[in-house]
Amino acid sequence: MCKIYYESKAKVVDFKEESKNIYSVWLESKEIVKDSKPGQFINVQVSNTENSIPVLRRPFAISSIDGNNFQLIFDVVGRGTNIFKENLKIGKVFNVSGPLGNSFFDIDNDKKKLLIAGGLGIAPIKYLMEYFLEKDRDVALIWGNRDKSQFFELDKYLSSNIKLFITSDNGSVGFNGNVLDLLKSSIDKFGDFKDYDIYVVGPTPMMRAVSNYFLEKGVETQVSLEEPMACGIGVCQGCAVEKRGGNGFFLVCKEGPVFKSSTIIF
Repeated sequence: MCKIYYESKAKVVDFKEESKNIYSVWLESKEIVKDSKPGQFINVQVSNTENSIPVLRRPFAISSIDGNNFQLIFDVVGRGTNIFKENLKIGKVFNVSGPLGNSFFDIDNDKKKLLIAGGLGIAPIKYLMEYFLEKDRDVALIWGNRDKSQFFELDKYLSSNIKLFITSDNGSVGFNGNVLDLLKSSIDKFGDFKDYDIYVVGPTPMMRAVSNYFLEKGVETQVSLEEPMACGIGVCQGCAVEKRGGNGFFLVCKEGPVFKSSTIIF
């Protein structure tokens, strides 16, 4: 069955700088919202003139939905995201395509949920977390950053039913260490990890380390990969990730971005 996605116009309805170089933007598009699921992404033409640079669209995870609006959270790390940030203003219309890719799977069972985000891995995790809260699931969130300046919306999470664990590499807030250090020191707070669905999103080395930790315990995780991509629909084949077992490659934009960690080499 073909996946549904749209070429759409999305209008900026709100935006703000959440922390240094980290921005959130709300855009209006009924087409994108009505078929989106946690884990999917959109491609944005970050500048809307035919001769502008960069010419390639930029992928952004959908972070939340509200009515006909959807949220993107991103950090300014290169030319594309800088152009996007500079073009943000209320009423600005961007060309977008989506929702693209697959979504987190098996999300409607009654198991406890453990969500683990490293840095801006919180972007796709946020949508999934809000979905679980609406379904009244038992949700724990582990969120790690380099330092306290990179956290945002903590008051919102603390006032919800989420079991929140935060950690910083320099110890400026929460646990002193990375998310794997926190996991290892907090095993007694979670019980048997086999009772959880576990979702891990963040920098590749972090996802690899955390997923391997769980695989050694016989526990599967779902990861969401971020790879350079141009088309977002499997045509350019620029986002390949190796299948575990030497059986070729997956295309992250088409067969991902969400995978069981046991199926890929990353």
